[in-house]
Amino acid sequence: MTSPLLDSVVLSDAKMESTKAKTAVKAGRHLFAWVSMDVVLQTVASTSVAAVVYLGHSYYSFPLSEGVTSTPHMLTGAVLGLLLVARVVVGVMRNIEGAGQVATYAGICRSLAVLSCSVSETLTISAAAETENKAIKRFRYELVRLLNLSFYCYTLMLQGMKLAVPPTSLRADDGKQEAEILATVENPAVMTSKLIVSLVEQQRAAKRISSEQAAAYQAKVCELVGCYHSTLALALAPPPIALTSFAFFFTAAWAYSAGAVLAVTELCSNEYSTGFGLLLTVAYSSFISLFVFGLYEAGNVAEAPLKAVADLSALDELTTSLSDDLASLVDDAVPVFIPKAKEMV
Repeated sequence: MTSPLLDSVVLSDAKMESTKAKTAVKAGRHLFAWVSMDVVLQTVASTSVAAVVYLGHSYYSFPLSEGVTSTPHMLTGAVLGLLLVARVVVGVMRNIEGAGQVATYAGICRSLAVLSCSVSETLTISAAAETENKAIKRFRYELVRLLNLSFYCYTLMLQGMKLAVPPTSLRADDGKQEAEILATVENPAVMTSKLIVSLVEQQRAAKRISSEQAAAYQAKVCELVGCYHSTLALALAPPPIALTSFAFFFTAAWAYSAGAVLAVTELCSNEYSTGFGLLLTVAYSSFISLFVFGLYEAGNVAEAPLKAVADLSALDELTTSLSDDLASLVDDAVPVFIPKAKEMV
């Protein structure tokens, strides 16, 4: 690890540490998300089957053979385990992709804010400099407001919600028409991108920026829209129904048959101690059933990447951090549109 220079002064990044801490807390709340009611019921049922088979085979000598049942069961279980682990790994990769899309969207918003610094009144200093100065400040104010609104609409999409009425702090001064448009369109985040392009075009028409600079803005806005649609593709991707149903069927079949295999195995190993063998059968069956059904459920949780991002990420912290950065990057006159909750009146 590289140490800081001797003449430098470094401090702990409190904001980043706070965000990481809140993310860890939210993740901790979902620590046992895989232990659903369905997993518990399936585990109880498969364990009951194991106990019934053990007792039935002990008293009535069901025609079950340890060697015939255990070998194919072990082979099938190995293949099934690979399938369940693969589902979880693919789901985790999609979750990472979803989190990366959120970071990319925020990064493009910051880049657009930096580009606003290229708009300067010095381009028209000879003609009505004071008027131009006000116009530029107004442009930066509106740009930052729209970027905040865009990211806010984007986070709503992550949570499966849609903007109905813009928040008071993000409304335009004369934004009744804008609010009505955002409330009627299907994708408000995309509509805010159109408003940003219109805002930039006004600056180009007023010759405050060159055509090349306007093209740079438009390229970034296109990246913003592309990132939105990439995230939307994750949200609307059809679930792998065939794979999910296949995995569930054979997980249930294997787990329930595992009880019979364990019962016969323990009965043969503890033929003079029925009670102890039954106890071991119930314990082993419960553990194995909980493991395979829990692994299956973990794959189901991981198959919803945007829900996982919304549940595990500190979206409020990310939104307020972005709002603070956008305000700091452009002008002192631009406020933090989405302050932290403790700062809100």
